Amino acid sequence: MTPKQRRLERMRSIEREWQVAAISAELVGEYLRANPSVLDRERLRFADHRNFRENLEPTYLIRLFAEFEAGLREAWALVFHQATAPRMQDLIDSTMARCRIPRAWCEEVHAIRTYRNALVHEGGDEARPIGLRVACADLCRFFSGLPHHW
Repeated sequence: MTPKQRRLERMRSIEREWQVAAISAELVGEYLRANPSVLDRERLRFADHRNFRENLEPTYLIRLFAEFEAGLREAWALVFHQATAPRMQDLIDSTMARCRIPRAWCEEVHAIRTYRNALVHEGGDEARPIGLRVACADLCRFFSGLPHHW
């Protein structure tokens, strides 16, 4: 398996892991509604579970983008033989230009980057929320534009 294929598989596996976590969170929620005292032992409340569920997808989106970024940085070094560490925005743009990736794909990746930054740095209300499935598809599509063999 090439590094490109390995990175694509890792991004897709994060999406699958999120799906399992979302199903698990729903089942745990049903169990907790029937047995609310279970949380008492750990000094937790049902509101803590609700926060967990609300933050689940954003948490996995942050992980997904981290994997995408690590893959781009790996390609930057191995494909383009660059020793620099550009800002992510510049890295995306440079990769787009070098690999002739469509600008529309690049714009979607920048939208995901902006949303991820808003999640990590608290703020950026102008960032539009992006679902994990859409983000995974867009990041994998962009990444698929890189050379096949490294």
